[in-house]
Amino acid sequence: MFFDRKITFFNLEVADQMEALKTMANKLYEADLVKSSFQTGILEREKAFPTGLFAIPYGIAIPHTDANKVKVPQIAFASLKNPVRFKQMGNHTNDVDVSLIFMLALKKAEDQLNMLQKLMDIFQDPKLLAEFAHCQNQQNFDELLNRIGLE
Repeated sequence: MFFDRKITFFNLEVADQMEALKTMANKLYEADLVKSSFQTGILEREKAFPTGLFAIPYGIAIPHTDANKVKVPQIAFASLKNPVRFKQMGNHTNDVDVSLIFMLALKKAEDQLNMLQKLMDIFQDPKLLAEFAHCQNQQNFDELLNRIGLE
């Protein structure tokens, strides 16, 4: 449902957090899923409310912004070839080396809450996180989503 447009990146090579966020936001914009203000919203919100999370074995980020910047609900995914630093959620001083990014472009508050709960379950399962990190292509990713009920 939220992954049906297949906005995914596997082993994405980026220099830093900013490049990762811009790359993902641009892809959502090019697919006409978000408004032109989405990228700026993501970047500004990430500065004010960081989304990096420590998880084993990979750091994760779940950047998102206001629903009024979204046209069609979707989640973009990226596994990074090399981790990039994000500030830790709820703590602007600690850094998290992030390897997996789930960028939320959701319109309804209840969808965002439900998806965050589902993602938090995934983030607490090191084996499942490793499976996301090791996806090499869309087919692997789709099979994983189907198996865990996130298609």
